[in-house]
Amino acid sequence: MINDQLFPVLDEQASVGFTGKVNILNPVDSRLLGAILMMDGEVVDASFAGLSGLKAFLNASVAAFEEGRAYKYIVEPELVQGPRKIHYPFTILRRKVAELVALYKANKGLRPPEHMKLLINPQFVEKGSEVSAEEFQLMCAMADHNRVKDIYKNCELLDYQITNALVSLRKKGAITTVAQKR
Repeated sequence: MINDQLFPVLDEQASVGFTGKVNILNPVDSRLLGAILMMDGEVVDASFAGLSGLKAFLNASVAAFEEGRAYKYIVEPELVQGPRKIHYPFTILRRKVAELVALYKANKGLRPPEHMKLLINPQFVEKGSEVSAEEFQLMCAMADHNRVKDIYKNCELLDYQITNALVSLRKKGAITTVAQKR
């Protein structure tokens, strides 16, 4: 079955207790971009844009709602093995995606360019200023990765959480930018 909308496909597969995968393909060249694994009608794992697990599923779901993007979805029955990485029931995942899409649309314009380099301001750390758990997690990721593209790929936070934390830390003076050639 080939379809161009993700959630009608997932809803149908969840209703029949499907086990297998829903492949996410580029509509132009049919290149595999990711897959959502289902077992007995529940989403158990996902891969998308180099990510896996819950973050991959949520990013694939947000991408499906993004204007100007279109994907093909192909349902492929197969045995699903391996550990379950996503432990939410499908109805909860659906609700989380709806909330996430709203948050994503609200802060989409705040995401910095992917080529930009960001560094943690050492004076901010010396002062011992208060940071939220998300800001701390982002700062930990920034210790290993300083390009925006790498931060979004390697931080465990969801994309909208990374954007919110970056904006907040920038306002607090915790982050400095480095001019970077493309």
